[in-house]
Amino acid sequence: MRETENAAGMLRRLENYVNTFDWDSLTRSKQVILDAFLRVATREGIASVSMRSLAAEAGVKPPTIYSHFPEGRDQIVAAAMRWHYNNFARSLRGALGNCRTPEQYWVALIGFHVRQQLQRPENDIWDALIATDRIAKVLPKGLRKEVDDWEDFCDYMYASIAQDIGARDCAVNARVVRKLIDSVGSWWRWDGSEGSLEAAVVYSVNLSRRVLIF
Repeated sequence: MRETENAAGMLRRLENYVNTFDWDSLTRSKQVILDAFLRVATREGIASVSMRSLAAEAGVKPPTIYSHFPEGRDQIVAAAMRWHYNNFARSLRGALGNCRTPEQYWVALIGFHVRQQLQRPENDIWDALIATDRIAKVLPKGLRKEVDDWEDFCDYMYASIAQDIGARDCAVNARVVRKLIDSVGSWWRWDGSEGSLEAAVVYSVNLSRRVLIF
C-alpha cells in the first residue's frame, strides 16, 4: 500500500475549511431564502434575481428577506456562495472518509466531483459567475479573495492526491483535470439516469489518468 501523506494533510485542511462556516447562524428561514435564490439563479441567471422574484420563490415578503439579509442582494450572493462551497466540502469529506490508498482517494475525488457537477446545476452558476468576475470584477473584493482561496484549495486537493499516486508535474496536470471535471456538463451528455452518471465517472477517471504523467 502506498503512502498517503499528502492526502492526510489535505484532509486536515478540508476539515479546517468545513469548520470555518458558522452553521449555527444558518437558521431554517435563511436556508429557505438561500435555497430559493439558487433555484431562481439556476433558472434565470444570477443577474436576473431580484428581491421581488426571490421573495416570490421563497414564499415570503421582501421585508422578511431584508430582516435576514439587511445588506440585500450582494449579501445573499455572498452567503449563498459560502454555503454552497462549504456544503461541497462537507460532502467531499464524507466521500473520502473510507479511502485508504492514493488510488482510492483519486477515484473518490473524481467520482464525487463529476456527480456534483452533473447533479447540481447551480455549480455551473457559480463557475460562470467566477469566470465573469475574472473579466468584469463583479464580486466584492473580500468575496473575491474567498473564491480565489477556494480555487487554490481545490487545486491543492487534486495535486496532493496526484502526487501520492506518483504523477509528475502535479501542479499543472492536476489543475487541468480539475478544470475538465468542472466543465463535464458541457461534454458529457447525461440523460439523467444512474447508469449514465456512473459511465461519466468511469470515463472521467480514465481521462484523468491519460492527463496525468506517471
